[in-house]
Amino acid sequence: MYSCWKKNGIILIFSIVVFFLFVLPAVEAATLRLDQTKIRISALPGQAKNGEIRVDNPTDNIIHVKVYPEDWRYAAARDGTKEFNLADATVFSCANWISFFPSEFDLAPFGRQTVNYTVKIPSDVTGGHYAVLFFESMLGDAGRRESVGMNLLVRLGVIFYVEPEGTIKRQVVINGLDFSKTKEGFLSISVNFKNIGNVDLLCSSTYNIIDKQGKVYARGAFNDAYTLPGDAAKLTGTWSEPIPNGPYDIVLTFDLSKAPGQEGPLAGSVITKEAEIKVADGQISKIGELN
Repeated sequence: MYSCWKKNGIILIFSIVVFFLFVLPAVEAATLRLDQTKIRISALPGQAKNGEIRVDNPTDNIIHVKVYPEDWRYAAARDGTKEFNLADATVFSCANWISFFPSEFDLAPFGRQTVNYTVKIPSDVTGGHYAVLFFESMLGDAGRRESVGMNLLVRLGVIFYVEPEGTIKRQVVINGLDFSKTKEGFLSISVNFKNIGNVDLLCSSTYNIIDKQGKVYARGAFNDAYTLPGDAAKLTGTWSEPIPNGPYDIVLTFDLSKAPGQEGPLAGSVITKEAEIKVADGQISKIGELN
């Protein structure tokens, strides 16, 4: 179930759970099920790819469903949360490349409907393009809606990632290594990440602090960063144990192979960066260049 409002022209949609007892029966009575939530398509410019999405009605009620495309992008937190907007509103949109049938239908009790889609990639485009196909239905029957005094919509989305083959560039900039103390006194490690390529990237990253003999004194993970081309993110990790005084190397590993909907690892998708640091009196007293 979704609650939505507009901010600076962008429709923000957040998943919410309604605990009111008078609403729960309606929510349960109008649930849709989709057989997939992410579709990643790779084809040459000018080619088309076909597929299907199965929609199930797990209830004993008739459900009316509308299907329509919109655009999406990652929210500023870069944590995977998405912002949605009207179709063809962003430079990375592929909403108008997607044709589908049917666009509106009734689902019989415990019934299933197959929605067929075709994605036609224009011949003159480069880089990744993105859209979402929403499946929308009204919660509950008319009598139920009148009894609670509100109209509640449910919409489920299938996210499309479309990559024209031979045009994709995965490039990043990683800089700004920094250390600080959290309010609990833990060591906070941060680094800047920016997607300067032309395709979406999910970055999962780790750090290791190693002495000159190769002994690991600290290791951990940064927050994942979900980015579209041009997006930047701050990656942060923490370490709670003391590190003895002395010189160390910090080794940062960035794995770009886990893109949503991607099957198998991406070639050349792991990047490693290193810098020399020095610990004195529990503080990072020196930070070398990140190479």
